[in-house]
Amino acid sequence: MRILYHYFLLTVFLLFNVPDVGASRQLFAIHPVIYPYPVEPMEYPEYSRRPYPALSWSDFDHRTQFVAGRNVPSNETELADVPGLVYRPGASFLKNQEFTGKLQYIGKHGMYLHNIGGYGPGSPFYGSFGEYIVPEWQTEQIRKHLGHRFTGFDVGEQDGRFNFTYKQIMEPYIPDRRRQYLASQPYFDRVAADLGNWCSSLSVLWYWHYILKEGYTILAGAETQNKITNGQVQYMHLRGAGKQYGILWFGDVSVFDTWGYKNYSRDEKYERVNKGGSLSLFKRSYYTQYMYNATILSMESGWCEGHFATNKGELTPIGKMHTDCANFVEKYGQPGCMVTQIALLNDFYSGWMPADHIAGRFQVWNGMDYEAGDFLTDAMISLFFPNYERSGFFHDETGAMCATPYGENADVLHSDARVEVMKQYPVMVAAGNLFSGGMELADKVKEYVHKGGTFIVTAENAARIWPEWKIGKSRTVPAGGIVRIGENELVERGNFELYRASLPDEAHVLAMIGGEPVAVNIPVGKGQIILSLTAYGLNAAPLEYNKPPTWMQGGFNTFLGRPYSLLNHFRSIVDAVFKSVQLFEVGEGLGVIVNYLEEGKYRLAIYNNTLESLPFSIRSKIGRIKSIDELSTGDKLFQAQGYWPNGIRGDMNGKDNDSYIFGGDIRLFDVSVDEERVELAEKIQQAKPVSHRLLVFDDILFTKETIRYMPTFFDYFSGISVEGDKLLQADSYALKEQNKWFCLQKLQITADLRKGFASGRWTFDSSLPQYKQTLIELKEIADKLSLLYGEDVLFIPSTPIGFSIPSELADLNFQLVKSPGQGMLKSAGDGYELLDTPSLDWETVYGLLKNKLPAAQHISGGQQSSQQHVLPDNRNHILALDRYSKGILKDIDEIDCFYNAFGGVCVSAEYLANYSLDALREEKKLLDERGISMVVSFIEEINHFPGLTLCDAVPEYYEKSMDYYKRILDKMGELQIGVALFTTHGRVESDKYPAQKVYVGMKKTFRYLSEYGEKRGVRLLLTNTRFRIADTVDKQIKMIREIGESNIGIALNLNHLSESESGLYVRKFRKQLRERLGAVILGGPVSYKHSEYLPVPNSDKSVRVANDLEGVLLIDKVYPLDRERVYKDCQYMGWIKE
Repeated sequence: MRILYHYFLLTVFLLFNVPDVGASRQLFAIHPVIYPYPVEPMEYPEYSRRPYPALSWSDFDHRTQFVAGRNVPSNETELADVPGLVYRPGASFLKNQEFTGKLQYIGKHGMYLHNIGGYGPGSPFYGSFGEYIVPEWQTEQIRKHLGHRFTGFDVGEQDGRFNFTYKQIMEPYIPDRRRQYLASQPYFDRVAADLGNWCSSLSVLWYWHYILKEGYTILAGAETQNKITNGQVQYMHLRGAGKQYGILWFGDVSVFDTWGYKNYSRDEKYERVNKGGSLSLFKRSYYTQYMYNATILSMESGWCEGHFATNKGELTPIGKMHTDCANFVEKYGQPGCMVTQIALLNDFYSGWMPADHIAGRFQVWNGMDYEAGDFLTDAMISLFFPNYERSGFFHDETGAMCATPYGENADVLHSDARVEVMKQYPVMVAAGNLFSGGMELADKVKEYVHKGGTFIVTAENAARIWPEWKIGKSRTVPAGGIVRIGENELVERGNFELYRASLPDEAHVLAMIGGEPVAVNIPVGKGQIILSLTAYGLNAAPLEYNKPPTWMQGGFNTFLGRPYSLLNHFRSIVDAVFKSVQLFEVGEGLGVIVNYLEEGKYRLAIYNNTLESLPFSIRSKIGRIKSIDELSTGDKLFQAQGYWPNGIRGDMNGKDNDSYIFGGDIRLFDVSVDEERVELAEKIQQAKPVSHRLLVFDDILFTKETIRYMPTFFDYFSGISVEGDKLLQADSYALKEQNKWFCLQKLQITADLRKGFASGRWTFDSSLPQYKQTLIELKEIADKLSLLYGEDVLFIPSTPIGFSIPSELADLNFQLVKSPGQGMLKSAGDGYELLDTPSLDWETVYGLLKNKLPAAQHISGGQQSSQQHVLPDNRNHILALDRYSKGILKDIDEIDCFYNAFGGVCVSAEYLANYSLDALREEKKLLDERGISMVVSFIEEINHFPGLTLCDAVPEYYEKSMDYYKRILDKMGELQIGVALFTTHGRVESDKYPAQKVYVGMKKTFRYLSEYGEKRGVRLLLTNTRFRIADTVDKQIKMIREIGESNIGIALNLNHLSESESGLYVRKFRKQLRERLGAVILGGPVSYKHSEYLPVPNSDKSVRVANDLEGVLLIDKVYPLDRERVYKDCQYMGWIKE
């Protein structure tokens, strides 16, 4: 294929100038398209799956509501002195003796109960803070008296807490984005479960999409402040997530900043007028969130003079601002739909975090370093909000709100977005590394473009979506390369990788370097693709940049540079596209939001984040302005104490008139235009819920985790059909626990009995010997199905049976599977469809579903593992299997060198928990025949929150944890597994339960478990784990001595040695530990930031001396479990017998 070099003919297609130095002054025609329809949750397929319906605008009477206080009134005297029907109490309200009476009062008077906060993970519940488990009777009372006027229990700031505590939670820290998603979700799962899965989310840092997707969130917001993530960035993510999953959002303004909080009081005890955020920032945040279409506007506190959250008495400037805004909404009504025409598309598993914040810099998923795609995300967001990452770093509030060169005209979507959502945006940018989307994302993007969308994409992502273009690297262009766009020449500061491609004949060159195309435009259907033939539109080698100290190091009032930034030519093209869909311009250095009211009429919010007056002028790019009407926001408050940022005084002599906007101010205007050069999009119908379509699973084990590797599962399936044999093997208690998530998701669970009948294990022929066992086992399968969400359906083949269903099983719900069905789907029973797949990899599932892969053949019988035997010399060599292992022998067969190098395996306690004792006995028998020993690890699950605990800070979970420990130790005793690995956990956040109390509680628990295990022939080995209590070897020895139990030994974890211990060798520890040393976990610390494991050959210490230890288990932990990495470890240790 060839490219049409219409390089000098671009003016035929180009419309208007772009005032950008050295940039393209020409652009393909992209017309502004407005999607003027609010999010209506009831139209989304997710709506029917949520345990509590997502709130709709009708629930808010189609108007923005206001929070009036942090109390809950029970009579007129307790009503706030500021306007608002919404009350937002703390968790102490749950203990209030008038709980029901207060609900009755606010319900009777049409008020709202909002965002009950104060949940503290893992802390005892004292006052208004701690981990509280909402009892069912209270949720029933809320449902009875408030219904949809309750906005949910607050999953508040938990994204920030998780960021600060992940190091003591995750063991190990696996630097893989998909695994990080799996490791992160349980934290929020437990929060939501404690709150009855009736939640509103309030983010402060990140994690926007993931909380909204899961099903327990009915309303979402972000706490905006000059402390953590910029509020504009938070809401561009929340709006995108809300549009993806059908969730509305609310506004929230905090009185805090990095250095304190603001409060007005004549009492010195409470006075904080010179602390916290500025009054001007509060006002700008309030009105911008109103323009964002927030359902509720909420100040954290400060309405009236007095203590922190009083709402009675004389109004403070905050209270006056709040009152003026409420009056504004009463007078001028709703702002119309916010116009956002650009979607920044990121990968679902990106885990993206702002470039700099309170706890990290250039990191994703808390601890993984930025890669090229993440710098692209950061660069794209920086185009809309320059210096957004400085929020919380500047005393003058730089970065807390930013100027908007293109207006606030963008939302962030994840790659799991349905095409119906994508089509709401005329422009979509591949704004990160879209590594996980596969064929499905390619199909969605192609449909989006074909229907009229403009898609901006760089080479690495385009190669995945259009493999037929054969995109590949051509050469490295050195720094200083000159790129031509039309008549302009742009010099690139950094080098970059240039790609080549075989593109369609319709492709037109936009930019060239040395005779080669570097950017092209490709018309497709009604839309177009703008393709950069560079990896991610960034320089390839890092550049020198300004590196101020971090937030924790006090790096304030300094700007952060970037090692990677947009190439000048790519930025020029993107700039032109973004400006092509701007509706209005207002002036340099200002921010603007545009909302659509009706044909020819718009509402604009214009704001000035600086300390001085700036000129402004409203200029329409879509038609002649007929009229401009300013809407009064009440008292300007310029003279109010606390208007400016603390310690800083802006220009009090600045202008405030028709041509200038005062420093720190926000002003709103209604603008009418005629001859509009803008298109109104038709309303897009959301996808319908899927019903009775099931994906066949080969196991029930770790179903939640498997589906979380399939972000769009529910777009295509309503449930799963699990092989009957696997249900038989499942532990009933574990099924009940798993069913909580199944119920939350309304995931239908059925049983697939076809394999059992095909193999001859089951029969309905009463003359055969297996007939009686069939009756027993199918009844047991039905009993286990009854524990799970769904209709208790058992699928059987239609032809191989040949006999009628026995009368003993007549009450069971059998459904016949017919083959073939439509396409790859098999029809079954009363309207069911089943999809068989040889792999639960989503690319395979999607390919089969869309007829892009050959039909999957249903396996007729099980495959037997090879019969081998471990070598006697290797009995103390233990391979740690993956936490989510679905079969020991299956995993072993994937490791070529296992029988040549190992004598046993280490499995997670979860593995034993999920299987019935009978199933485990069968597997243990097969392992014994091969000489394979077993060790069980509780390490991955012990972290106090969200997993297992060793102290009684939260009694309900301590009791649950103890029950779990004992059930696993009981199974170990029955199976004669003699070693269990344990670790400590971190401290509790609340000072009501200090670290010493945690330490004492852990000793008590270990003493009990040691005695319990000893009676069952199980020895406990305690391992050192960084970031936790008793984290060093010396502290572990001290703890064990204080416990005084002989049945507790030590598993020395070389990956978790402290910096002071890292120079010591195993022999020295052996002498120190003596008979206590029961195991050595091989490796070495790759980072003291978290618990990532270092491959053994890369260790800076000679771990091979561990081979000399007699009677000590040597455990090889490889994350992720990979045959090549295991082989290299074994080779280094000298375990491979050639």
